[in-house]
Amino acid sequence: MAATLAEPAVLAAAKDTLYPDSGSETAQYAVTETQFTAPTWGGWDIPDRVRSRLAPYNTLRLANGEPDLLGIGMPASDVLDADAATTPVAVVEAKGHNTDPSDADVRRGINQAHAHLGEVNLGYVAAPMPSITDHSRALARELNVGVVGVEGPQSATLVEPARVTGAGDVSTTIDAVRFQAATHRLTEGSFPVNHPKNYLGYPLALTADADTHEVYADHVINTVSGGRRGARLLNLVTSQPDGDALTQLGAEVVRFARDQHGSVPAALDEFAAWKGRTTPFTELAPRWAQLARSVAIQYDPTQLIIDALEQIHHRGTDTASIDTVAHEACRINQPLAVEVFFTQHRRDDVLTADGDIDESELADPTVYKSGIHFQFKYHLYHIGLLTDGGTDNKDAVLTDDWALTHPVHP
Repeated sequence: MAATLAEPAVLAAAKDTLYPDSGSETAQYAVTETQFTAPTWGGWDIPDRVRSRLAPYNTLRLANGEPDLLGIGMPASDVLDADAATTPVAVVEAKGHNTDPSDADVRRGINQAHAHLGEVNLGYVAAPMPSITDHSRALARELNVGVVGVEGPQSATLVEPARVTGAGDVSTTIDAVRFQAATHRLTEGSFPVNHPKNYLGYPLALTADADTHEVYADHVINTVSGGRRGARLLNLVTSQPDGDALTQLGAEVVRFARDQHGSVPAALDEFAAWKGRTTPFTELAPRWAQLARSVAIQYDPTQLIIDALEQIHHRGTDTASIDTVAHEACRINQPLAVEVFFTQHRRDDVLTADGDIDESELADPTVYKSGIHFQFKYHLYHIGLLTDGGTDNKDAVLTDDWALTHPVHP
């Protein structure tokens, strides 16, 4: 019984308490540090069910060390000054003990969580309930750190609420995790659809004087949810309590449509004529393709992939495979590359317990998200950034070519 309150079990219980909907709720996302991918913890074999509850994993590096967990979104618990942040970033430091739950070092966990408050909004310590004393609770209150008391492997209670603080400098780790949460984890699995017109068409349908879903299905594609998700990914629309709304970028798409076609309905009629066309968008509608390119280049994964290919090209390789691109992307920004390229259920294979990349795993096509090597790669091809479209054949993933159409230095 005591061994089940080792730190991995304590962290899993705290994660389930603070972020119970992180696997489905679009406003939440929680990621665990790679040290918890280790098979044992102080001689205790970590059960697969605990490892599964802790997934997904990423390398978490902040200025004051490696937090056990980073969460995005308001925790499902009382938070002091909650109105001060709409999508807060939280750290959780877990403290456990393999033999005596009352002997966990709660004070150290409080100080570790507090040390991260210059970069995040909320800090928590999670520990076995018998180890949480009145003194440690008072210290946590003084330092604005929340306390989660863990009664058992599946049970935890918020003992002291955390207080929202202002975050200072933002690290690449938090940028990567915030990116994944802000896009509602839509990059997991498949990028919604593979043609840029399908994203550009959604702001037009939203602006049309009729039902958005009907207009979109009639003039763009029948997969309305995919187009809407893509428009949100690329920051063309945002979700509001009363429905979708145009962002500044989405409004510019509407202005462009009116400039090019005279009106939104006329532009939608042109989109309807493009249904089913496989011609590269750069040839089918060059000016629209240029607009789509301007939109896509503002998207973090686009910048990461293009930067990686530029670096590969600079070293004398014109055409690369996805494992080479992913490896180079990890050299540039590993936390973001992990979020962009690798499926959540294979992260513990790709990442070592020390937070490094196991390069041997990059030769396994099943570690990659299909949305990267299929839909999103086609997207970059249609707007003229890449020479070739993608593939949905896992057997061809490693032999599919990745190359820039126009590298900066030919």
